[in-house]
Amino acid sequence: MAEMMKAAFWMGPEKIEIREVERPTPGPGEALVKVAYGGICGTDLMIYLGKHPRAKAPLVLCHEFSGTIVQADGDALAPGTPVVINPLLTCGQCYACRSGIPHVCANLGLVGIDRDGGFAEYVSVPLQTVRPIPETLPLIEAALIEPLAVAVHAVRASDLSVGDQTAVLGAGPIGNLTAQVARLAGARQVFVSEQSPKRVALAQRLGFEVIDVREKNTVEAIRQATEGVGVPVVFETAGVQATIDDAGQVARIGGQILQVGMPKTPPTVDMTTLLFREIRRTPIRVYRESDFFRAIALAATGRLDLRTPVTHILPLEELEKGLELAHEATESCKILIAPNL
Repeated sequence: MAEMMKAAFWMGPEKIEIREVERPTPGPGEALVKVAYGGICGTDLMIYLGKHPRAKAPLVLCHEFSGTIVQADGDALAPGTPVVINPLLTCGQCYACRSGIPHVCANLGLVGIDRDGGFAEYVSVPLQTVRPIPETLPLIEAALIEPLAVAVHAVRASDLSVGDQTAVLGAGPIGNLTAQVARLAGARQVFVSEQSPKRVALAQRLGFEVIDVREKNTVEAIRQATEGVGVPVVFETAGVQATIDDAGQVARIGGQILQVGMPKTPPTVDMTTLLFREIRRTPIRVYRESDFFRAIALAATGRLDLRTPVTHILPLEELEKGLELAHEATESCKILIAPNL
């Protein structure tokens, strides 16, 4: 008799169904993972709202998750091995893949979008996406490794130097992690701008120079703190017009803006300001493989706080509630789903 499990299926805009389905059997080149924690991401939210161009219902969402190996093809990994998933699915044939930059593969797919993801008790994934982690790293913290890899990629792609001041615009999960990595990389002062009271409080708890945009103007506050010059490196992590505008105003002459946040609609960018001040905008899309491995290594050191950003841990049955909380973005930061809770 087939073993059964619970899985949350996206059935269309703003519709989630919890179903009892047959537990998947891993095929050649695959591994079966028992999911511990899965994080709700902005991409999951886009799919939930029916705004993602590739996602097709029915679909199990989630590309940020940790768990343990149940079975792996060829016994490549022992049962019980703690793992995280690098969800990138690359073609291996396009120009980007042939040129050593597969994270911008022309045909890039993701677990949780192009095949079922981690909002289920068990999931079968390609072995090539499975990354073992140290047993000392708690699985709840490991669930943040995928977004942490984005932060690592952004900081590594930046011109940030030891002793610099820097700014992170937006204190959501990616902004929170980017600020932590920037500080670990040597920034002496990290300004973080945010409007959500919950996220303001979290950033303050982590010791950043927080600008509550309900009370202060971000551009004025950073210019005042930098003698009118601005900062050499700005990380825009919110992906909204207001912070995209602010980024061009708080970067100093000759500075750099890392565009980490993914705008939901094409934004307007003041190219004249960038041109006159020779400010560079560097786009960040996901991460390189080396960034992912560094994220694992950093998480394992305990030098980053991967607990404070987690504001909610919900059972699978409350996924829809978690997605609504993420959509409101006022009382939450990182929301985790625990399918086997």
